[in-house]
Amino acid sequence: MSNNIMKQESRTETLKNEATRQRWELFHRAIAHAKQSNISSLEQDEKTAAEENAPVPLYPAAS
Repeated sequence: MSNNIMKQESRTETLKNEATRQRWELFHRAIAHAKQSNISSLEQDEKTAAEENAPVPLYPAAS
């Protein structure tokens, strides 16, 4: 009987540890995604700002 209880506790611990590992993995993936998203947003903002500050020709281009 005591072996069955030990096995049950062992399985429960294993499931808890696996669930905890999965939560941490998901958390770290979310952080990595947020960082990448932030970097992409900053790069897009810089690109837009550079385009807005581009010199405007004084005369229209010849067609």
